[in-house]
Amino acid sequence: MEVLKTKYGLIPGYLNLEKYASGNPASLFFTERVEIETPVGVIVPQYSVDDHGRRILKPVYFYDNGNIKKAPLQDAADIETKYGKISAELVMFYNNELLKKLFPLNGKLSGYWGEKDEYALSKNLELQLSCGPIRAKIINIAFYKNGNIKSITLWPQEAVEAKTPIGTMRIRVGIAFYEDGSIKSVEPAQPYAVETKIGKISAYDNDPEGIMGDINSLQFDSQGDVTALSTINNVIIVKIASGGEIRYAPSQKKSLCSEQVAITVPLQIEFINGKVRFNKSVSDEYNFSKNSFHVIKYEKKAANPCYVCS
Repeated sequence: MEVLKTKYGLIPGYLNLEKYASGNPASLFFTERVEIETPVGVIVPQYSVDDHGRRILKPVYFYDNGNIKKAPLQDAADIETKYGKISAELVMFYNNELLKKLFPLNGKLSGYWGEKDEYALSKNLELQLSCGPIRAKIINIAFYKNGNIKSITLWPQEAVEAKTPIGTMRIRVGIAFYEDGSIKSVEPAQPYAVETKIGKISAYDNDPEGIMGDINSLQFDSQGDVTALSTINNVIIVKIASGGEIRYAPSQKKSLCSEQVAITVPLQIEFINGKVRFNKSVSDEYNFSKNSFHVIKYEKKAANPCYVCS
């Protein structure tokens, strides 16, 4: 095996080398200890398996310009950020070596190692943010190129208090930020009354689509105005200027655990260019100036989503 030359030095032990058309390394498995100096500190890519769930060797990825792209680490390393040093087992970089994302833990979820095992190993992080200080167990943190935090993804068991443009609320799943640090979106941990252009609506998604904090159901523009939300507690009646009305309400579907159990599917609402849009459908858009809107309570009761059936 030839010693591989990289901008970070020689790599003597490696497997499964993949290359770009340029001949530069695209990915490989390290099999020996190699220290790599990055702008956020020295890291040692994973070169052997160990305990606490990491039972397989994972590859290191590079950009075609030779800069490191993604690296699972042999041991947790203290990564330098604007928010202080943060311990990480997996780091991702932009193509200019600036930090893109870090994961405090990088275990392998399997039949022998589950989310509860990983969560038990996770440690609380304390961060001073524009939305206030938070202390929680975090799955990952994404960064802008200027070093500011782009998003935070919380473990499903976690919730934090955060100051938003419409008040302090309890947040689950995650928080996303604009590049200047202002809040872009959050996932309310419980129903929260929000004043909108069509009236006061209880914002809450009982089944968020994503498991990352990059995009959340309650969204704001850069001025702090609400641009999108989901509700399971309200019905919107649109009174058409030309006559008649249309009702938009949360729907129901059968539970994955039992066909005898119904669960509520949130009504999705967006505010776009002087219009309100329902359920992401361009055919369900209405001008604020040409129509009137009435918000009422959704009376149907249903169970919460269930994915682990007993």
